[in-house]
Amino acid sequence: MLIEHQHKPGVFDPGHCRGCARETGLLDHYDDVQRQERTLTQASRWARQARRHAIWALGSAGVGILLALVGLQVG
Repeated sequence: MLIEHQHKPGVFDPGHCRGCARETGLLDHYDDVQRQERTLTQASRWARQARRHAIWALGSAGVGILLALVGLQVG
């Protein structure tokens, strides 16, 4: 009998259930899946942060262009 399942009985998922993975000898596979999920989460976080920085940079550049145009018109 498998111990402490986080999923429904009869469902075998050694990639997400550490108890199933340990008892079937697939603990290395479980660790690999968990590492890949962390990597994907981290990459998504970096992509969102890069997007925010890009939007800020484009907005700043737009303001700079507007200020330059105003300076040319006034000066």
